[in-house]
Amino acid sequence: MLNTIPVLPTEKREILNCAGYVLAEALHAEENIPPFDNSAMDGFAVRAADVQNASETKPAVLTVVETIAAGYAPTKQVAPGQTSRIMTGAMMPEGADAVVMQEVTQRDGDEVKIFEGVDKTGNVRFTGESVAKEQQVMGKGKYLRPPEVSMLASLNCPEVTVYRKPTVAIVSTGDELTPLGEPLEPGKIRDSNRYGLYAQVEEAGGIPIDMGIAPDDEVETERIFRAALAKADALITSGGVSVGEHDVVKSVLARLGKINFWRVAMKPGKTAGLTAFRTENLFWIAGNPVSSLVVFELFVRPALLKMAGHTELLASDLQSHFS
Repeated sequence: MLNTIPVLPTEKREILNCAGYVLAEALHAEENIPPFDNSAMDGFAVRAADVQNASETKPAVLTVVETIAAGYAPTKQVAPGQTSRIMTGAMMPEGADAVVMQEVTQRDGDEVKIFEGVDKTGNVRFTGESVAKEQQVMGKGKYLRPPEVSMLASLNCPEVTVYRKPTVAIVSTGDELTPLGEPLEPGKIRDSNRYGLYAQVEEAGGIPIDMGIAPDDEVETERIFRAALAKADALITSGGVSVGEHDVVKSVLARLGKINFWRVAMKPGKTAGLTAFRTENLFWIAGNPVSSLVVFELFVRPALLKMAGHTELLASDLQSHFS
């Protein structure tokens, strides 16, 4: 079945609207992250050699030459015996090679006492430490979650090319079905499958389209199916696929396209099928509510995932794919 399912075309999306989509291109960093050496904490930028013997009883005393806040470049070099007050994320000044955390210091005017030494490069984040320029950051087929969206912003990438999500029309069939909110007459039942399938499509990353209930009438059913296919990449029908005199769905779908299979050796969900219609696919599911849910998970969900550009499609693959 999956060999017959096409991957949908790509589209450009702004990164504010790309979560839940699959990346259709590899992305490489055009700049380093971080773009400059910076402090990993609030404290004092020092020359490690100046504080290597600092202790509680014999602190190193240094002259503070400036304060460097995040978002501003340092204006002074740190010479021997000097330090710069520095905030988390601020650019390291020339001459300094480490940062002492403020918790082991005591400021007194233009001087600061350092009560603990630090190794060279200690508490410093280096240029390109997270991502180096030209490094591939995400590969084609990457599922975009909030962490990936944040990384896209860090990469100065305002939009990306992704695979389009499938639009999926959903039709319940049968004269016995009663819409929500209407009185339940003798012999009638509530239309529940359409709502469950709608939720499953949405959960699988598709865009559901509610097409209502089709009666047990071939002409009207065909009209509704054609209208659904005019606005969707796929159609899911529920009910009307058994062998009863009023089960008209199979005959309608046979006129609309090529039936790839009908009936599967499984229970629940025996009367499941797939029809190819132009570039769209029609999934037909038995009317039993449990059959409807099960067939969707086993057949429809993998198909929708493939249409949306995913490569790991089966239930056993999904835990690793979405983690």
